[in-house]
Amino acid sequence: MVSLRLKYTVSIISSFILGGIIIMTANYYLFPHESTAISTLPTDKDILFWYDPMRPDVQFDKPGKSPFMDMDLVAKYRDEVQPSDGQNGVHIHPGLLQNLGLKTERVRKGSLPFAERLPGSIRFNDYQFSSLQARADGFVERVFPLTLGDKVARGTPLAEMTIPAWVEAQSEYLLLSSTHGNGAQMGGILERLRLAGMPEEDIQRLRRQREIQTRFTLKAPIDGVLTLFDLRNGMNISKDKVIAQIQGIDPVWVSVAVPESLAPLLKTSTQFRLSIPAYPDEVFPIEQWYLLPGADPETRTLQVRLQVTNKQERLKPGMNAYVALDLQGPESLLIPAEAIIDTGKQQRVITVGPQGNFVPKAIRLIQESQSYAAIEGLSEGENVVVNGLFLIDSEVNINGALQRLENQSASPMTHADHSEH
Repeated sequence: MVSLRLKYTVSIISSFILGGIIIMTANYYLFPHESTAISTLPTDKDILFWYDPMRPDVQFDKPGKSPFMDMDLVAKYRDEVQPSDGQNGVHIHPGLLQNLGLKTERVRKGSLPFAERLPGSIRFNDYQFSSLQARADGFVERVFPLTLGDKVARGTPLAEMTIPAWVEAQSEYLLLSSTHGNGAQMGGILERLRLAGMPEEDIQRLRRQREIQTRFTLKAPIDGVLTLFDLRNGMNISKDKVIAQIQGIDPVWVSVAVPESLAPLLKTSTQFRLSIPAYPDEVFPIEQWYLLPGADPETRTLQVRLQVTNKQERLKPGMNAYVALDLQGPESLLIPAEAIIDTGKQQRVITVGPQGNFVPKAIRLIQESQSYAAIEGLSEGENVVVNGLFLIDSEVNINGALQRLENQSASPMTHADHSEH
């Protein structure tokens, strides 16, 4: 009985051992790659560095938590870094690029267009400006009904005045005339009256009528608007007092501030178009324009003055105006502005190499307008990446392509960029 039980136990144990041998043998022949895969897994010796996927430009020499985000650092293995292909490029899986909806655009030559609509203001024409002084002490006998802002024509009487010095000089002149004084003496008295401010028509009246005049009428010397009128009946005036100012209103000036970056594009053939909000359907021709010297240090703008005909006097100083101008920059290389990665220290783009690899290249931004940029540092016909830049630039950074770019002999391009910005 005991012998039978022992045989039964030995038989069961032998079955288990035999089954284990069969399973191990079958596994060896059916799945030989599993054993080899274990030996080829990356080890700690294959890790180059750790990085934060959100800040791939910063590398760490040991694992841990990212100081930037609440996440673990990711290891970068040696076999994930592609060797340089001579162009510092990297390759990205086509499926990932398809998911990004990758868009590229060809570098082309052309002129960058600048369409500007700038605010301006209408002001008096300072070429038509007259300031009146009595140039001698006196007092006001009568003021004509005028005030600030009134329009006056040339010859309009402003005020009647009495000037004792003019009366005295007239007496001397008549005395010499009655005693047959020589011409030089008489001419000297008349010249003294002119220098003292006595109107020429009153001087000629003295010569013709030989009568002393005690009241003199001051008249407007030009057409325009009274911008200063400081006269009252019976008031005394001194010889250095400005009693009236008149400014012309045909033509008027329009002042407009132009960004200093557009200064090189302004030429004598540049056409300005003026629009007035008060008269939206009317066109006001511009006679000529001037670029004034100097720039505003606060706004970094230049002042342009337009001279505009105002025969009907509809344009009033102080009114708002808008000036439109279309400019063309010099021929240069053009790319979409959104293709530029600006780090503050460097401006670069991601170009597409002949093998479909992505190559970072440093550029210099010259000007930007209407979503396009004029640049230096590329060649006509190259393709630049327009969207999906963050992922591609991160991969370029992780793979060390940016470090290789900065170490190239072409790095003076970057230094030139620093000097410009």
